[in-house]
Amino acid sequence: MRLASRSLSWIVPVLGLVFAGTTFAQPTTLKAYRYGNTYYVAVSDVANYYGLGADARGVVNRAEYKTGFAQLEMEADRRDILLNGVNHWLSTPILAMRGKLWIAEIDVLKVLDPVLQPGRLRKPGAVVRTIVIDPGHGGSDRGTRGRSSFEKIMTLDVAKRVERDLAGSGLRVFLTRTADTTVALEDRVEFARVKGADLYVSIHFNSGGGSAEGIETYCTAPAGASSTANFSGNGSDRDAGGDRDAVTNNRHDAPNVWLAHCVQKSLLQSTRALDRGVRRSRFYVLRYANCPAILTECGFLTSLSEEQRILRADYRETLAKAIAGGIVTYKKTLDTPQGLVGTSDRIK
Repeated sequence: MRLASRSLSWIVPVLGLVFAGTTFAQPTTLKAYRYGNTYYVAVSDVANYYGLGADARGVVNRAEYKTGFAQLEMEADRRDILLNGVNHWLSTPILAMRGKLWIAEIDVLKVLDPVLQPGRLRKPGAVVRTIVIDPGHGGSDRGTRGRSSFEKIMTLDVAKRVERDLAGSGLRVFLTRTADTTVALEDRVEFARVKGADLYVSIHFNSGGGSAEGIETYCTAPAGASSTANFSGNGSDRDAGGDRDAVTNNRHDAPNVWLAHCVQKSLLQSTRALDRGVRRSRFYVLRYANCPAILTECGFLTSLSEEQRILRADYRETLAKAIAGGIVTYKKTLDTPQGLVGTSDRIK
């Protein structure tokens, strides 16, 4: 490993943080070291920075940290980690070297920090009043076909339920379509812009071979990072925009991740479905959205057992309330004075 290093100085340095009435001292910077073409940070240093305590594993290839306010588990050579109860997919696999685990600098900044420090998202003008809900597909675009259902019908049903729940919370909510009509991707994004959306949430149902099932939520991949648009996490962007250049939505990288985390966690807690994680992609409606945006895949219509659940109105109601609940959790983060926001959504 090359000895040259740099500080992650664009992580806001804080000398002390208050968690549940206890003050933890923390270093003001993290050092990143270059290995190959990637800068990495020692996981032990990251744990110290965020006050995560000692590694419960005590082995070279795995690490586990858990406190009353945060949880972090990872394994060498894997691209997925467990972060505060939700699987998150990284830009680069965890590296084991010199008796330590290392995480890519970009993943500290673009995955860990927004979830462990959501209070930093609260800035002047960062409010949530208007939300656009995007029921995927419609009209001639039926989406995934299950044995007894079409995706376009299920997404609209769930979206209308989310609209009802959020409107009941005092928010302005708009749907990109309210009937079985075809809406071009660019028109969906433009609709959100015209309505002045503070958040954009696209609702879908998944397809896959074999016994694939579970829930996953996407947000835009950071500039320079590959997509995790398939379960193997091999980085293919073929269906998601093609390159690793910065896109319009990258200006919202941090709130994207926190919104995705809030919605994914709410869905998992409500449905007990398999956690396929918070993933990254450059889907059109994500990369061109001019506000924090996510796309959630609420289950597999190609799974016989999961389709049977989705066909039930009460289950779609559960999905809708969970999506709305995750959005409200995100909103509360921005509404709460920064000094009162801890490092995480408290572990339950």
